[in-house]
Amino acid sequence: MPIYEYRCAVCGFKFERMSNIGDNTTATCPNGHSNTRRVFSAPGIVFKGSGFYVTDNRSNGVSNHSSD
Repeated sequence: MPIYEYRCAVCGFKFERMSNIGDNTTATCPNGHSNTRRVFSAPGIVFKGSGFYVTDNRSNGVSNHSSD
């Protein structure tokens, strides 16, 4: 189950809740407020480019394509 981050609209407190993706229930603030909104943030890790695995197609200056 993913962990979602919420912010209370009343007191501004940020908190996390673990819930299913399909849950339509709103999270309640630990301070007792029910007016909360989900906060979207960047993922913790980002992979850019190629060459992370041995099986990736890395360009090493040699072309494997033949032109006929």
